Amino acid sequence: MKNIWILALMLCAAMSGCATVNTVERADSQSRKDMVSDKRIITDSDLDDYAYVAGLNQSVVGNLLKVQAKIVNSTVAQRSINYKFSWFDQNGMEIESPNTPWSTLILEGGESGYISSVAPSPNAKDFSLKLFPNIR
Repeated sequence: MKNIWILALMLCAAMSGCATVNTVERADSQSRKDMVSDKRIITDSDLDDYAYVAGLNQSVVGNLLKVQAKIVNSTVAQRSINYKFSWFDQNGMEIESPNTPWSTLILEGGESGYISSVAPSPNAKDFSLKLFPNIR
């Protein structure tokens, strides 16, 4: 029983050294978001436990669709998340794009960040966002 208390104290001491992020923002937002309803396919529950999509916002830039996702790190430790956007036409066919490689977002504990992508073509009507843990 004594070993459990020692282990618990060591865990608390280790966690107290981790940094989290405080955020301040306008109480009455002046922006108008066009939030997108999403469907989630979770294949890595560990990743979903610490990095989750808190919302998807869309806009039109010129004649191109732009999507922005808010990603939240729900742990107290720094995490790296790889992500990739794919774009699809009105028939559900993927549109080839030069900006399709995996990118990395680094978030401190408790921090949220935004990732975005602009469609490569005015024909893009839909998108998908893939998240992958940074295992490098």
